Amino acid sequence: MTREKRIEQLKYVVDSSEHVRINDDKILEYIKLLDLNHSSYWFDKEWLEISEEECIRMMFLIESMNFCFWKEPYFEKIFLGKEHKKSTAMFFCIIDKIKQDGNFLDMSHLLNVTKEELLDIFGGKKELPFLEERYRNFVETVTIMNQKQELFYQELYSVKSDEELLDYIVSNFPSFNDVSQYKGKTVCFYKRATLLVHDLFENSQKIHSNIKTIDHLLGCADYGIPRTFRHFGILEYSDALSKMVDNRQLIPKDSNYEIEIRANMLYALELIKESLQKNGKQINSIQLDGIIWLTGRNIEGEHHLTKTIFY
Repeated sequence: MTREKRIEQLKYVVDSSEHVRINDDKILEYIKLLDLNHSSYWFDKEWLEISEEECIRMMFLIESMNFCFWKEPYFEKIFLGKEHKKSTAMFFCIIDKIKQDGNFLDMSHLLNVTKEELLDIFGGKKELPFLEERYRNFVETVTIMNQKQELFYQELYSVKSDEELLDYIVSNFPSFNDVSQYKGKTVCFYKRATLLVHDLFENSQKIHSNIKTIDHLLGCADYGIPRTFRHFGILEYSDALSKMVDNRQLIPKDSNYEIEIRANMLYALELIKESLQKNGKQINSIQLDGIIWLTGRNIEGEHHLTKTIFY
């Protein structure tokens, strides 16, 4: 699906929203405060001595489990002398396992990873949230890669654009197909699939050479950036939604509340990017998303809570 079609879907939600509104004036104020020097990619190739195809498998597995880190107890991990929590802790749990066990990424091993082994990799806390869902996604991803065998890499290496790669992921791996229905219209968010395209672009020389750019990606509709945008007044919530968020009430997956938060967040990010570009600052949506996410990590206030495998 093209970038233009997805923005059209978001615009439909923005125009039809009952509980979320974008304040254009606050966008202009926010841009003056935005520091574009915070961008950094999370993975360093020097951490692991693995092949390109092993790295691809690792990225598929990590992003298959990259969701819902707001519920305690949090993932925790010390990696290279630094303490990490939540999503980055989960990433480093997997990376540290690969460092310790050079055979971990062998398909013969991945096919036999048990839920108990995965729990042990994550530190052994039996009450870790959403373990069943993470394990289910892990198994699905490994199974599909194994069924395709060498065709899996042939298909990936034949892709010629970021949009085509995104479509390949969501079409072949159901747990990445992050789609909602809003007032009779389909809205494709593709949060984890977007992150995976970015991972593959950064870590596979062949894929990077083939697709050449990730400028057609949208941002990643999650929890953190809507909180940041609300803090700065860019997103305004209705009284009903504000009460739910501030009181940490669960907001159902695929409810109008949830879809309006995610769609308006993505559309506001596009408005910020357009304004920056008009002022000569060249940046794509995924870069801008990463900067806003990083700079907003210590923002005070609640974010919405939704039980979902998609973000």
